[in-house]
Amino acid sequence: MRSACVFSALVAIAAAAPAPAPQLIDIAGVDAAPDPVFVSAPFDVTSDTPLEKRELTLVKRDGDCAPQPAGSGPVPTPDTAAAFKADSGLQALATNAPTPDGYSQAFSNKDGSLSASKYMGLHTLTSFDTLGCASLCDQANGCEAFNMYIERDPSLSPNAEDCPNPASLTNFKCTLWGAPVVAEQARNKGQWRDSFEVVITGSNGCNKASPPDPVDGFTGPTALGGAINAPLDNGKNTYLGYKYFPFSQTQGYDPATCATACKDQTGYNSRHPNADGSYATCSFFNSYVLSQNAIPQGLYCSLYSKTWAPSYATNHGQFRGSDRFTVSRSYSYVLADAPVS
Repeated sequence: MRSACVFSALVAIAAAAPAPAPQLIDIAGVDAAPDPVFVSAPFDVTSDTPLEKRELTLVKRDGDCAPQPAGSGPVPTPDTAAAFKADSGLQALATNAPTPDGYSQAFSNKDGSLSASKYMGLHTLTSFDTLGCASLCDQANGCEAFNMYIERDPSLSPNAEDCPNPASLTNFKCTLWGAPVVAEQARNKGQWRDSFEVVITGSNGCNKASPPDPVDGFTGPTALGGAINAPLDNGKNTYLGYKYFPFSQTQGYDPATCATACKDQTGYNSRHPNADGSYATCSFFNSYVLSQNAIPQGLYCSLYSKTWAPSYATNHGQFRGSDRFTVSRSYSYVLADAPVS
């Protein structure tokens, strides 16, 4: 990252009751509870947003030979399911894909997509984009994991009479999940649609990191789907600037650093008031990790004189030429004794 980006834009827990030891797991109680419900994403759609608690049932049905949306990935030669699963170029997309900041990799390059709990939807992307899939998870309230994979799909909706085994196309799919995932859940290997075999390769799964700790003097954290991009408030600009801290041996991801910057901004403003003696109090900040080409660069602190809702966290990253800058671990905090605006 260019050095111009690194400068600032401004100069009691209650005692727990004694716990019995050891605390054994109540296996009998677990056995008596209902079995978990595992769901798989559908194969024959390009996007899907399920209703709460809806279970997907994959039903084999005959198509009408209608053209399907064009795929974005290469089609192996020969055009067979076996060649697709064995294609080293497709698998390399998965093994070389970055694990987004704020996530840990649960598995990589599996030949099945997830069959797990708390399915939250499917998106078809134009590349094997783990950063984009992570951003979609960040934007989805309650998302805890994602699955990025490559799927062999038919170019026509297969029909037993007229097009039982059409040419294939290759799709990059991203599914979102509301619970952590493990490699053993990547067991959805595909299905037959008439004589066409849908199969999967390059399946990566990632789990979201835990939220940061609370910060003294502030309420939060509140998870955000991106960085705050606040409008004017009745013609008034509430943005007070930013502070950027490159990662180093002594500086990591710590929103408390942003809290200090927020307080320092208020102190600076109080020493340099407006002509009428008024000054802006920093009462809200957004802390996040700024990454360049998937490599975390530093802690970015955006400071405001007004509290903004998560719906204003619409900056999901941007490009500068071929360099891609992404936002991760974005959270907001509100000054506990903030003045009423």
